[in-house]
Amino acid sequence: MLVYFQSFRKNFKLAASHIVAACFFGYFVFHMMSGARGAISWVKLNKEIASLEEELKDLKEENDFLENKINLIRDNNLDVDLLEEQAISVLGFSHENDVIVLLPRGH
Repeated sequence: MLVYFQSFRKNFKLAASHIVAACFFGYFVFHMMSGARGAISWVKLNKEIASLEEELKDLKEENDFLENKINLIRDNNLDVDLLEEQAISVLGFSHENDVIVLLPRGH
């Protein structure tokens, strides 16, 4: 009976150590995949970075367009056509015999 008990104790210790090792391994694998800095978060962050870079590109293009428009209005480089367009659209001024066709923005 003592031999049986010692054999059971030896096998139990071995099984328990394997279970504890598997739990540690599972814990680290779980957090490696789904933790705050895990693989799933990394993929989400890369998608967000790509989206924000696209938005930044669009904003830079809009900024360049607006800077160009501002440069056309400056005193040293005044574009009379642009000034007239702004006076019509912002202030509502126009000549009485002008025909004005308003297009949606972006055309």
